[in-house]
Amino acid sequence: MIHRLNFATMVLALKDNHRVAVTIPALKIVEVIGPAEDDRFVVISVDGERFHVFVSDLADRASQLEGSQKEL
Repeated sequence: MIHRLNFATMVLALKDNHRVAVTIPALKIVEVIGPAEDDRFVVISVDGERFHVFVSDLADRASQLEGSQKEL
């Protein structure tokens, strides 16, 4: 599923074996790769990097692009 972020969104990245919060800017295109180990999150790809984002944040802060697969 491909989405466009309507608002800047905080996501989690794994850096140096620690989870850190980073902000993905509004209007970025993100691709949902699949579920995370924790069912509150999905794994997304942004510019070739992978992040975890809350399913609820993606639903509230992004729009699924036309022609993309099913809704969250």
